[in-house]
Amino acid sequence: MNLLQVSLLLLAGLLGGGLNAVAGGGSLITYPTLMAVGVPPLQANATNGIAVAPAYAAAAFGSRENLLPQKRRALLLIPTALVASVCGALLLLNTPHSVFEAIVPFLVLAATLLMAVGPWINRKVTALNGGRDLHPLVLHAGVFAGCFYGSYFNAALGLILIAVIAMSVSEKLAKVGALKNFCTMIVGIVTSVMYGVWADVAWWAIGVLVPATFIGGYIGARIFQRLPECPLRWGIVFYGLVLSGILLVRSL
Repeated sequence: MNLLQVSLLLLAGLLGGGLNAVAGGGSLITYPTLMAVGVPPLQANATNGIAVAPAYAAAAFGSRENLLPQKRRALLLIPTALVASVCGALLLLNTPHSVFEAIVPFLVLAATLLMAVGPWINRKVTALNGGRDLHPLVLHAGVFAGCFYGSYFNAALGLILIAVIAMSVSEKLAKVGALKNFCTMIVGIVTSVMYGVWADVAWWAIGVLVPATFIGGYIGARIFQRLPECPLRWGIVFYGLVLSGILLVRSL
């Protein structure tokens, strides 16, 4: 660990935390930065999963007022989110380094495209239920898929969960966001435990990223939210497209 590596991770943590507070997509900043400072892709993925977990817990705590009115729904989702998160983490733990390096450009590209179409998807899926809740199985299936993906590759997890929850329940965005935060907290807990025990992680990087993302989240909530969301979102999309192209060329 040297000063340049620490500086890059601090900057990535500040930017990633700030972007998560506004438009999401912070992992598209922190994950590639981990690789840039020398952490291998598979190790960087596990490291990033642990590093963002405290921020997930903080977000869930911060949205508790909108979560309490749907306490029963949240409690019923715990087994679904837990099983999905364990399955996703197990898949990552059993993925060879060579295989993960081959698919990571496509994972980054998928997360980038979700970042681009996220608002449009949210509007469309919210309109699908016509103001009524869909069958609870739809919600559980969507949350299972989202948490499975999130425990395997974290980027754009929030966007996926927002979409599937908004499609399934007729609640205001604040309550949808609170339920999303609750589910991401479960993903964070599971991945922190499983990756912390069995995965090869860069603990020195986690020690730098965790406080940086917290500070970045606070700055984002206080300052970044005054900025237009659209330019921020498309800036992340452009960055993700370039990054996925670079990763794809490197993997060839």
